[in-house]
Amino acid sequence: MYEFMSGIKYLNFIADIFAISPGDRSEKIRRYADLLELTDDLAQPISAYSHGMKQKLAVISAWIHSPRLILMDEPFVGLDPKASHLLKEMMREHCDKGGAIFFSTHVLEVAEKLCDKVAIIKQGKLVKCGTMEEVRGDDSLEEVFLELEAE
Repeated sequence: MYEFMSGIKYLNFIADIFAISPGDRSEKIRRYADLLELTDDLAQPISAYSHGMKQKLAVISAWIHSPRLILMDEPFVGLDPKASHLLKEMMREHCDKGGAIFFSTHVLEVAEKLCDKVAIIKQGKLVKCGTMEEVRGDDSLEEVFLELEAE
């Protein structure tokens, strides 16, 4: 993120990159900023944002161009419980509409509740992957992870 920009300038910059029409960008920015309660802060420079506000801005910038695939690294870090819940709903809706999301997390309960498929990586190597049911079996994802970690 370019911290010298305001939130709205940054979102318009992202919209320009993806050639989003003025009408579409206004509607999407308004919808997502209202949903994540960031609207009142969009005129402020990003440098004045808290970590959670920057996370919300990153989420909006990822969703603004309606991609089929979204990559996210620890997307819930810094988000308040309400924003975290809303992001989970957004992610589920995106996947239910045919999109895909790859995201990393150390919070295995989140992965267990959200993911259709999961992969466990240990020291840069894929050690287990498949549907949640295939990987988890009769155990929790945390138990499977801890067993693999012990090997």
